[in-house]
Amino acid sequence: MRLALFALAWAAVAASPAPLQGVAAVTQPHAETHPLSQQLVRVAEALDQPPVDARVDRVWHAIPGLCGWVLDVPQSERDTRTARDGRLHLVWRSAPPERRLADLPPEPIYRGPKEEKSASLMFNVSWGEESIPAILQTLRRSGVKATFFLDGDWVDKHPDLAKRIAAEGHAIGSHGRGHPDYRRLSAAAQAQNMASTNASLRHTLGTTTDLFAPPAGSYDGRTVAAARRQGMYTILWTLDTIDWRKPPADVIVRRVQQGLEPGVLILMHPTPQTADALPRILETLEKSGYRLKTVEAVVHEQRASAPPPVLRSGP
Repeated sequence: MRLALFALAWAAVAASPAPLQGVAAVTQPHAETHPLSQQLVRVAEALDQPPVDARVDRVWHAIPGLCGWVLDVPQSERDTRTARDGRLHLVWRSAPPERRLADLPPEPIYRGPKEEKSASLMFNVSWGEESIPAILQTLRRSGVKATFFLDGDWVDKHPDLAKRIAAEGHAIGSHGRGHPDYRRLSAAAQAQNMASTNASLRHTLGTTTDLFAPPAGSYDGRTVAAARRQGMYTILWTLDTIDWRKPPADVIVRRVQQGLEPGVLILMHPTPQTADALPRILETLEKSGYRLKTVEAVVHEQRASAPPPVLRSGP
């Protein structure tokens, strides 16, 4: 579907006789005299994506940026001429933000950037192991990757299920150990709780994480600073489904429908009702034009889509 959208955009541009101005891509000085160069410049104007800088918002705290991309017109022209197959072979260069999330002072993250119509599914896991296989099955059938924030005690008790989550390609975050109220812990206890959970993740999954979701969303400035010192960003949410109260699946779906916005982080838990609601949540997101990505991709400022490597050549 993404490639079809790119193709439609290119078809509209290729048919346009309007002159090109302000091209951001790398272009040849004689592009106006070469039909192939003209086609590639039009592709650049249609599909180049500028980067978005990370920023601190008064309400939302730290908002990650977005990497962009720019078409290398000279290299694309060389590759297209070499291929000689009637298609445009496109070479894209990454365009990172000038100000990255890592450049910001320690602040919690409640959302992704609004400049991209994307959404991220988050599952905080301290219990509910009986519902996780159904959730994983739905995600697998839909080709969607989510982010699972795992409690250290839960990982120790359910190592095989934790390994299955990771093996299926989902992003892994820390949810602390034992679901404490972090605001009631000393600074040293907060740091120790985080380190202990990360040790369980390393031992069981052979991986580390840069994502920390405080239990019950309870945190203070010490929490955010301690997480940052351990190489983690503190993750909250934009949209809380409140599914831990186990409302009917219809209620969970409706909350998602009413709370959608670009950059939304959707918080869920492994309950039977959430497992029942998930196929309709994914359907809602698709019909509403949202692209899904992990919270890991959000903090790494990666886009939910990539530019096409080839396109049909225009007239």
